[in-house]
Amino acid sequence: MTLRLFVALTLAFVLTASSAFAAPPFTVETIFGEWTDAARASRVVPYKLYVPREAQGPRPIVIFSHGLGGNRDGAEYLLDHLAAHGYAAVAVQHPGSDTPAVFGDPDGWKQAISPGVAVERFRDIPFAIDALEKMNASDAKLRGRLDLSRIGMSGHSYGAITTMALAGQAIAGGRISFADPRLKAAIAYSPSKPQRAGTEAFTSVHVPTFHMTGTDDKNPLDASDPPSSRQFPYRSIANADKFLLVFNGGDHMVFSGRDFRGQPRPNDPRFHALIQKASLAYWDAYLLDKADAKSYLTGGAFARDLAADGTFEFRLK
Repeated sequence: MTLRLFVALTLAFVLTASSAFAAPPFTVETIFGEWTDAARASRVVPYKLYVPREAQGPRPIVIFSHGLGGNRDGAEYLLDHLAAHGYAAVAVQHPGSDTPAVFGDPDGWKQAISPGVAVERFRDIPFAIDALEKMNASDAKLRGRLDLSRIGMSGHSYGAITTMALAGQAIAGGRISFADPRLKAAIAYSPSKPQRAGTEAFTSVHVPTFHMTGTDDKNPLDASDPPSSRQFPYRSIANADKFLLVFNGGDHMVFSGRDFRGQPRPNDPRFHALIQKASLAYWDAYLLDKADAKSYLTGGAFARDLAADGTFEFRLK
């Protein structure tokens, strides 16, 4: 081996190692608070906001909606990661289907999935965007730090249902729409097949969507519902870019970070790292219009990183 070749190989190894273990560009500040919606009987909506401390200028926003019985502390591994890379990540807690509502009463989950509670969930998101707009205008800490022209919506399980409703999925047989035009893209972690609708429910989805699930992503409320049914929204969307990631052996709670509902599984760290990587690339592609991020997803690089841990497919409109 020549000295020149040895130096080149050494430099390549150092650069690869340093990039793999490089610290994210920003430290993260978390802000807890509550918004009160006077228009809905003073409904109190708790939130947890992750912001990149040193970032200059307004930051793109990613909203996260928790699953049944969750709260604003869910998916911290993901939202903290996004903020560390320049996003303002907002975890919204939904009264009526959150931890106190579901676990404070043995039958609390039944009320939590009622149509009325679901509707209030959906309404929480436009209200949260309005509240963020006000904070960006006048809040002492956040004034001028939020980019309201670049907003992404995401959520897990019940939060994925919320996400798809805000992204344009038709509700109640198409009679009601909760689509919010301020949302530029969406990620649904453990999405669900509609109970009383077919593919027609998704004809009005016109924003890019990313769907993530797993081969063991069972329905906690219906054991007869196969994990493959979670691919239905992806298969049904025809009018926008769409992506699908299916983890081999991935279960329902891996996307939430588990918290108190289930012990960690051996594959969690690998799956979490891939969720972080895919989510960040997707938001960079569709909220920041970064061509290299989109190429990472569509050019085969992410599929190579995923390797045997799952399958990945997409269709660009």
